[in-house]
Amino acid sequence: MKLKKLGAFAATGAMALALALTGCGSSNATSGSDAGSSSSDDAKVEKVDGSKEYALVKDGTLTVGTSAEYAPFEYKDDNGDYQGFDLELIKAIGDKLGLDVEYVNNDFDTLVPGVASGAKYDVSIAAITDTPEREKEVTFSDSYYMDDQAIVTKVDNTDITADNYSEKLNNADATIIVQSGSTAESFAQENFPKAKIVPYKDATESDKGDAVVTNRSVASQLTAEQFSTCQTIKQISTGEEYAIAINQGNTKLKDDINQAIKDLTDDGTVDALMAKYNIK
Repeated sequence: MKLKKLGAFAATGAMALALALTGCGSSNATSGSDAGSSSSDDAKVEKVDGSKEYALVKDGTLTVGTSAEYAPFEYKDDNGDYQGFDLELIKAIGDKLGLDVEYVNNDFDTLVPGVASGAKYDVSIAAITDTPEREKEVTFSDSYYMDDQAIVTKVDNTDITADNYSEKLNNADATIIVQSGSTAESFAQENFPKAKIVPYKDATESDKGDAVVTNRSVASQLTAEQFSTCQTIKQISTGEEYAIAINQGNTKLKDDINQAIKDLTDDGTVDALMAKYNIK
């Protein structure tokens, strides 16, 4: 199956949008940590291709790199608990594989290198698009969701519209906010080369902008539920396929993750999670 109120939402990617566009107005039984607290960078992982055992950072545990600032896919709720479509999906996959799941929260642009190292994460899930550039470092599971890009502005910014956004944003006076290392950043750089592109790593690093470029599903939920004073002015079909990043040496793990994705799709789990998090 193929498918990327300011205070209360501060722990998620919504806060980044809130700061970027100033004026826009049940937890799993898993463990989690902030970056660097769950595994050693010096750990050595023996690669076991095609065997019945997985090469894991921790025996019996699937160590998952994520960037919990991107609702509805991954975020922390008001209690600091990990939530989101991606995180529940990887928890269900871990259950299928008979593994505990531990989340490690880090900046988005560190996730693929962390998986590639073989020492920080076994996998990463964070609305990561499978791209040729990333495939040089990691291998990817089968895709589990397809998304597009969207452009978000403030409702009272009537100067930028669906008809003129390309002209208005592709000039030296325009500032566009994106997530660092994301496909949104690449999209903005390619389509608005004259604009000032400001990447952020987390909520505290955002700056004011004329628009935010982010994934369609994220923009849709934010503008519908959290930010009634923001609007999605344009959705651009890019057909980005989200997949789980896996260390290239962990062939057996990849095969079993793919089977788990298929099983969870066939039994309706994926559709149920999409409905729970209002993902379309």
